Amino acid sequence: MRRLWDRPARCNLRGNAPDRRTPGNIGGHRREPQAQGDFGGGHRRLYEAGRAVPRRRSPVPARGPGPVLDCVQPRVLRGDRLTKWRGLAGLYLVTAPVRPIQRLAGIVAAAIEGGASVVQFREKVAASDRLAAAQAVGDVCRARRVPFLVNDDPNLARELHADGVHVGRGDTPPGEARGILGPDRILGVTVYGKAGEERAAQAAGADYLAVGPFFPSPTKPDEPVLSLAVLDDVISRSRLPVFAIGGITAKRAGEIARHGATGVAVISAIMESQDPKRSAREILGAFEAGLSAR
Repeated sequence: MRRLWDRPARCNLRGNAPDRRTPGNIGGHRREPQAQGDFGGGHRRLYEAGRAVPRRRSPVPARGPGPVLDCVQPRVLRGDRLTKWRGLAGLYLVTAPVRPIQRLAGIVAAAIEGGASVVQFREKVAASDRLAAAQAVGDVCRARRVPFLVNDDPNLARELHADGVHVGRGDTPPGEARGILGPDRILGVTVYGKAGEERAAQAAGADYLAVGPFFPSPTKPDEPVLSLAVLDDVISRSRLPVFAIGGITAKRAGEIARHGATGVAVISAIMESQDPKRSAREILGAFEAGLSAR
């Protein structure tokens, strides 16, 4: 090691690198000359002094392992989809306006114990205690380290420090919601099976998609039921996680999984259940069995 530092490396000035013919150097072939440009005389002098010259690095791709990207830009600035997507799969609970609030919080807690990995607070009708109900659901989710989203209202999501927001037809436009939330929160968007919706949602900053209903839905009884071929089309056209919603039960979750959905979003089958934990476990179990059967 001392000899290496005491003696400057013999250089091939045309190649701007130590000569491969130097005794003891690894590799016997001659290094091809490099383009000059940025690697000028200053780099040549460093080589003549026996020092290493930093090599030009290739650009880091926009997608890649989190630790690699963290060296270039912090997650909070780049809106790291890798981190946000990590929990976006499986059983997604969407709440219904249950009161008292303690009962609502208890159902959410039981569903999480049963396997729900994402929770969305959804109350379309403004109520005097809506903020308190949303806070209670958020507290349950944070205590169990489960992503907490708010339906339609990005301002409420920001006020509650929620993990994100979900918007659909007639709600806050996805691009506007992304602008309110910033790049580091989750944005979910409902699509309805028309070509181009997926691309528009992704361009607006969506992190996942929801599509449905594929079965009669107690929550939206007047909504037309879609063919499962629509689910196939949405999945094939999008690189984002896709959740099926509408009338999902344990008997139907496996069929959804076999079509390749990332997860199932459930309201009534859990929120109206006498045993939310058991219902959540059964739905998730059926979905995972369907995935295994693909």
